[in-house]
Amino acid sequence: MRVRATLEHMIAVTYGVTYDAVVTRFGPYEAMIAEIVGLVGRSVPATDNPRAIKVLDIACGIGNVGLRLARAGYSVVAIDAVRHLIAIAREKHHGAGGPTNLTFQHADLARDPLPGAGGFDVLVSMNTLYWHAAPEALLAACRRALKPGGHAIFLTYGRPARVVRTFREVCAGQGPGAAVQSLRWLVPTAVFERFRDCEHRYFDEAEFHAALQGAGFEILEAHPTFLAGLSHLAWVRART
Repeated sequence: MRVRATLEHMIAVTYGVTYDAVVTRFGPYEAMIAEIVGLVGRSVPATDNPRAIKVLDIACGIGNVGLRLARAGYSVVAIDAVRHLIAIAREKHHGAGGPTNLTFQHADLARDPLPGAGGFDVLVSMNTLYWHAAPEALLAACRRALKPGGHAIFLTYGRPARVVRTFREVCAGQGPGAAVQSLRWLVPTAVFERFRDCEHRYFDEAEFHAALQGAGFEILEAHPTFLAGLSHLAWVRART
């Protein structure tokens, strides 16, 4: 078990670092992150002091989404269950000139107590549900982390990122150039998923929405996103 856990951590860290290179200036990823940042902005009232807005980014990896939100001015807490990824995130983003409104913590929200729980205005969960061992517990913890009436943006994969199938779908919808570009993300992701030791859980739209509603969230908007609609996105509000 110890060897297995060590191997899983090594794979996660390797992919976390590789992923940074893969998604940098990758158009579909950049568009998805811009959409997330836009929804965070729609979740809170207009303010001259965005640092008063507290955002929680769960399963943050090496912190790219948290960094983007911090650059938008919000006070961001980014957490991940893999300690080494948090160490990399801190080293990467807390160097000279790094944002002071972005902090990283090693934690699994479904399992560990989180300082400030119940006080976050917005939560972001980017493709966490499809691998997490306890999705119901995670969603319940997300609900508890938010202020009453707080908002969240959830993304989860609706199906595996099959290289050939997705390539063909992107080609049909956007042309061969976009399809070739999609391989930049598809190939390393397929390799990583082959070796990752966890149960992959792919919700269809109805299952995804039912899980969110069962956890106490009201769905405000929802639609497919990313390459050929691989991910479901839902913008939700915590019911009071």
